[in-house]
Amino acid sequence: MTQSHPECWLRYNRVASAILGLFLLLGALYSVINPVFESPDEVYHYPYIKHLADGQGLPIQDPDHKELWEQEGSQPPLYYALMAAVTHWINTDDIRQVRALNPHARIGIPLAQDNKNMVIHATDESFPWRGTVLAVQIIRLCSLLMGAGTVWCTYCLARLVLPDRPIIALGAMALNAFNPMFVFISASVNNDNLIILLASLILLALVRLLQRGGSHRSLLVIGALVGLACLSKLSGLALIPLAMGALALRRWGEFDRPFNKANIMLALRQWICECLLLALPVTVIASWWYVRNFKLYGDPLGLTTMLDIFGRRDGASTLKGLWGEFRGFRISFWGLFGVVNVLLRPAWIYQVLDGLMLVMVAGLARRALQLWRARHLRDWPVFVLLGSWILIVLTALLRWTIATKASQGRLIFPAISAISLFFVIGLTTWLPQRRRTVGIGALVALLLLLSMSAPFTSIRPAYARPAILAEDEMPSSARPFQATYGGVMRLLAFEVAPQQVEPGDSVTVTLYWQALAPMAENYSVYIHLFGWRGERLGQRDTYPGRGMYPTTLWSPGQVVRDTFVVPVREDAQGPTAVTIEVGLYQLETMKKLAVVDARGEPVGSPILTRIKLAT
Repeated sequence: MTQSHPECWLRYNRVASAILGLFLLLGALYSVINPVFESPDEVYHYPYIKHLADGQGLPIQDPDHKELWEQEGSQPPLYYALMAAVTHWINTDDIRQVRALNPHARIGIPLAQDNKNMVIHATDESFPWRGTVLAVQIIRLCSLLMGAGTVWCTYCLARLVLPDRPIIALGAMALNAFNPMFVFISASVNNDNLIILLASLILLALVRLLQRGGSHRSLLVIGALVGLACLSKLSGLALIPLAMGALALRRWGEFDRPFNKANIMLALRQWICECLLLALPVTVIASWWYVRNFKLYGDPLGLTTMLDIFGRRDGASTLKGLWGEFRGFRISFWGLFGVVNVLLRPAWIYQVLDGLMLVMVAGLARRALQLWRARHLRDWPVFVLLGSWILIVLTALLRWTIATKASQGRLIFPAISAISLFFVIGLTTWLPQRRRTVGIGALVALLLLLSMSAPFTSIRPAYARPAILAEDEMPSSARPFQATYGGVMRLLAFEVAPQQVEPGDSVTVTLYWQALAPMAENYSVYIHLFGWRGERLGQRDTYPGRGMYPTTLWSPGQVVRDTFVVPVREDAQGPTAVTIEVGLYQLETMKKLAVVDARGEPVGSPILTRIKLAT
């Protein structure tokens, strides 16, 4: 029995179904553990959906008057309209409470020790869900189903390309399904999920077209899918040249007539007719959106207005600068959660994944060279198509990255089906036939372990609230302070380490606060490091609890253990004594809360202690 036998594929289909089921379970886990609006741009995607669900029509962008959806209001509307249809019945008047932004959020800073949270999670997000939280969770579920569709497309694509190697198909599917970042995005409110699914479907349809041919009806179906993609995200426009290229590859592969001018012109006319047929549903479905953009903004893509809102790069991009962002691109392909600021744990796993990527890419190049030397080029149009799509997506991302800071690996997920297939082919190139199943299994096991552990080792800890203590639970190592701020907070004690630092080091400051009364507003904590001349050597400003426990949530009598990591400036001049000052202030007015000591005497500058700055 060969591996392409139907009974063999039936057995592998069962395994594929199990992989799909595991993906759905993982996605549900990510959706529940990841707090609402703590995914890339989710805080902007959802207001767009709500705007449509409330019957207010399509957003009109104005850089001088930003709305809750900000730059995402420039996105094509299909994903948002579908999600609005699913959630329009939910009362989401609580959106401003659920979406209260954290003013100290450290967006896009993976090494930041605090303020990973984009929003203040003051409302109840636990099950049973209500209001905006319910709407977001339903949309996340719908997005997860789109992700499942992409995973299945990857399996079907690999089956088409390599029908006699089912283990490759399962490996590509699992590589797609258990990529932690793909699971995370699939369990988020993000229009990427729809464009990724449509791109995968279109790629599958184009490969089928190359291998088996197609009728006018199939061209119209592909054109309709491309039209829907163009109505889902601007990157969907890149599928138009891909589809036209696939038709050209098909004509070239079927060219069996003498190679002369007449036959070439005939093939060219046939290709043009097929392209026009393909373009018909694209135009009918999607053109109105681009005409609307041109009328509103003088730009059919709406990119100028989007960049006016989102922001452009400062100055011209250089290859050196872009290369410096390549590391962030790599790690965000595998896993960079939150608002691009929560790393996979342990951190060394990125080095392992980098090594695997090098092995797979080198293996793919080796395999291509082997096939070229052997003149085994029977399926070359299919591999040219898959490779071209990856290059098109990478080129589009590079162009976007030059315009603005957007070098995120997740943005190449529209090509994830082709990438996953190529990666598995590249890996197996280095393995003998009898070891390939073991090699693919080891890779899949690693990614599955990462995907299963990330919610507990990376995501949940990033949003954990600080420890709540009783007064007698403070450690004996904590030094008493007993200063009262504004009559509402008392700093009972503190710990500082180390006692000597150098420029570029960090100081860890642990504070033991006690709430004296209910607080109606969120006070910010500041920790300042001063040199002996009063020069500022370091600073940290945040809401308490690393940004996760603002003061409006505190109850009188609570003792909160709060730890801050304050970096010392690289250009700090030593040796000198470093004064550490801690205070509270109102962010809107920048007014500091008055401080009194244990005797009730006013304190001008609430200084904790002094440490030494060495040269």
